[in-house]
Amino acid sequence: MLYLTVSHIVPFLVVLAYLSYSLLVPVAADRWCVDNPKDITFRRLGTKTPYRHVQNKDVRNIATVDGCTVGKIWGLFRHGTRNPSKSIIDHMRGTLVELQRDILENGRLCRNQLELFERWKPRITIAEAKLLVREGGDELYQLGARFRKRFGQSLPTHYDADEFRFKFTKTERAEYSARNFTRGLFGRNEQIQYPEALRRDPVLRFYKGCEKWKRQIKENPYSYREMDRFGSSKEMKTVIEKLSKRIGTFVSPEEVHAIYQTCAFETAWDEREISPWCLLFDKESIATMEYSEDLKYYWIDGYGYALTYQQACSAFSDLFLSFNNAASPRFTFYFTHSGTLLKSIAFLNLYKDNEPLSAQHYRYKRKWRVSHIDAFGSNLYFVLYNCSNGTQTIALYHQERLTHIPGCPEDTLLCNYDYFGQLYTDRIAQCDLTTMCSEPHVPSLQKDEL
Repeated sequence: MLYLTVSHIVPFLVVLAYLSYSLLVPVAADRWCVDNPKDITFRRLGTKTPYRHVQNKDVRNIATVDGCTVGKIWGLFRHGTRNPSKSIIDHMRGTLVELQRDILENGRLCRNQLELFERWKPRITIAEAKLLVREGGDELYQLGARFRKRFGQSLPTHYDADEFRFKFTKTERAEYSARNFTRGLFGRNEQIQYPEALRRDPVLRFYKGCEKWKRQIKENPYSYREMDRFGSSKEMKTVIEKLSKRIGTFVSPEEVHAIYQTCAFETAWDEREISPWCLLFDKESIATMEYSEDLKYYWIDGYGYALTYQQACSAFSDLFLSFNNAASPRFTFYFTHSGTLLKSIAFLNLYKDNEPLSAQHYRYKRKWRVSHIDAFGSNLYFVLYNCSNGTQTIALYHQERLTHIPGCPEDTLLCNYDYFGQLYTDRIAQCDLTTMCSEPHVPSLQKDEL
């Protein structure tokens, strides 16, 4: 979704005046050429990064670790690659078609790259907005197949409703992600039982029912201040200037965002094809666009405001209920969305930087990079291991990789389950979404409430 706030207007006029002068200067005879466009965009496409860029291909058996065997598994899985939202499709079918003409008439690109623009056409219609694409189905199918290889000794060969719980949100992309995952896990002949999908699922999509978060954070222009400030930075001005010269006409910040999003989606859709829109970027430009994405999601879905991630207690209450109740299915798999994954990551204190991300921190090395932590198909799952000495340990896997659990001892990737439980005792006990998300009659959150 594109947000246009008052803070966009002045920076936009400054950029317009700057570029009006810049574009009057004769361009160099050299044309912009990209030798390896896949290298430029690799792992730099924000939340639209394809899962193949972050997946773990190592399928060594992990059903037994340090002499402990799998007791239970609980996990969150983001849906696979999808189509864009209606607003981006509108840009693809309108704005980008106009820019395509400008590129073919005035663009400063190499001949072979101009040929890609000559052949480009918008691939989808508004009616196909946000639907799972073939690549997205394959991402989850392969994920399920690798899951079987890693945990095969612990997973029943066939589906058993007493052993497995699969659930998805009330969206096409989540449903078919779940169905493709189970095909990879069991094969194509199993009849899986799915509970009724809920539009406002308190576990899978808790934030949809949190009006306080929606109004005071997501819809609050103040929450986008760092992204807006970065939008008027010299780095972003440079991106706009470069693209304007390569295209042959001035492009606005909104158009640059649409180009970046189209580059990302078309890259995610098919690894064999190159989106011509990616050819307009160099490494520095694509990294700049990526940071703008990081700022947006940090403040809306991450660490920016405590309420954002506190509400994820609802999902983790379900984890403890599952692990502590012997009657619960051993294997729980939830298929959900970016908003759930990012808030859950922040709830766990994963990828937390020492200082809040801001417009001025672009050159700093950061942990919060949504291209890495929230690509299409991203996953976050816990494995409860039963050990021979009667104790239980818990392991966290993110993007299929064993990951240290914040708060657990630094010298081990497996954490004593009782110790792990103590880390969250208070937050789980106080997890009341009705109270947490009720909107009081007070002003919106301010900076000193971060």
